[in-house]
Amino acid sequence: MTPITRSTAWIYGSVSLPLAIISYPLAVWIPRLYSTEIGIDLGLIGLVIFCAAIFDAISDPAMGFMSDRFQTRWGRRKPWIAIGVPIYAVAVWMLLNPDQGSTVLYLALFFILLRLATTILGLPYAAWGMELSTEYHTRTMIQSAREKYVLAGLIVASAIVLISEEVFDNRSASFVLSNFSWVIVTLLPLTALIVLLKVPEVAVPAAPRVSIVASLRQMTRNKLFLRLLMIELLIAGGENFRNTLSLFFVQDYVGADRVGRLYVLYFGVGLLAIPVWDWIARRFGKHQSLATAMVLVSIIAIACFMLDYGQITEFYVLFALKGFCFGAFAYLPRAMLADVVDFDTVRSGTARPASYFAILGFMTKCAASFGGLSLPILGLVGYSVARNVTNGPTELMWLGILYAIVPTLMFVVAFYLCVTWPLNAKLHQRLERLVARKQARYAKD
Repeated sequence: MTPITRSTAWIYGSVSLPLAIISYPLAVWIPRLYSTEIGIDLGLIGLVIFCAAIFDAISDPAMGFMSDRFQTRWGRRKPWIAIGVPIYAVAVWMLLNPDQGSTVLYLALFFILLRLATTILGLPYAAWGMELSTEYHTRTMIQSAREKYVLAGLIVASAIVLISEEVFDNRSASFVLSNFSWVIVTLLPLTALIVLLKVPEVAVPAAPRVSIVASLRQMTRNKLFLRLLMIELLIAGGENFRNTLSLFFVQDYVGADRVGRLYVLYFGVGLLAIPVWDWIARRFGKHQSLATAMVLVSIIAIACFMLDYGQITEFYVLFALKGFCFGAFAYLPRAMLADVVDFDTVRSGTARPASYFAILGFMTKCAASFGGLSLPILGLVGYSVARNVTNGPTELMWLGILYAIVPTLMFVVAFYLCVTWPLNAKLHQRLERLVARKQARYAKD
């Protein structure tokens, strides 16, 4: 395999910028728009988020299996990306620009359509990135480049909020989300076209095809993969549980009414921190880098819970420190997954990263449903999102517990699974040689 260049890795990662922009409004602004401004019950919004995650759990494995088996003259990954981009753009526009009389069925339709488009586009794209290199540290470099675009996209998202608040003096969710939609539907087709034209697909030697049942059976025998799934469930689940409550916590618990500048700081620090996590991963291993990030975020979350209303400066400092850890959660599990897939390749001779990423995506989407769970729980403790309603000390205490303490408890288990992770760079070098031998044998046949 020709070594991947840094410039190719940077081109490949560019699609992640527009894709990342949507994650901020979905997690933070959609609940506020459809509850406070449209008037849909908070529990129904949470139910839509939960059902969309279940839909993803079904569609992701099917998409991964098809992407691994679907061979065309343009490759295994590129056709799906070309199909997914226009569907994604339509879903974003409709979801972020609802009419005042929109119902929960409208929200469900376009939320689920967006999740479907994300599957069609995102799974082949992720698998493509894992196939660009077989080398332990180069895989970290590729995922690191992609994550820099993710954080740049999140900075753009924060800047959209900042400009809406500071320049146009409009903090309504409908105005902010409309601005999001214009940026996304402009940038996504442009970056996708550049990547499709400039980044090659890696030719994979023909190997015996594995049925979906046999494929799933082999995955369940990959013990490191099962461990990684649990790590992803705990980390992503804790963060999704927290993120859905983020805007309520910032505005109602802390008292910071302008969140645009807060998130620009958060994601800006996260972007600057990526080289630090890269260094820790090279020096101590990807798993130790991920474990370190979990410890820091847990300490910061508890400190946020201890703040009093009005301690905005202190929260800015803590939130920036949390942003320092953001990137590690996103790209290090992907880099670890690429190594884990090699165990299966040695056994079967078949490179099936999309199928593996689909199952990881299944776990990520299950984790995303935790965000849907946090909203009904918040409603059950008496918290109100209605306009001009002030929540009491008990309701705010529960908001703090759900935002800070619950995710921290989940991180404790994930931390143990990370620090005891056995696959390091030295062991992977031996695994890489075995993969090369297996694929060379099929290339001769």
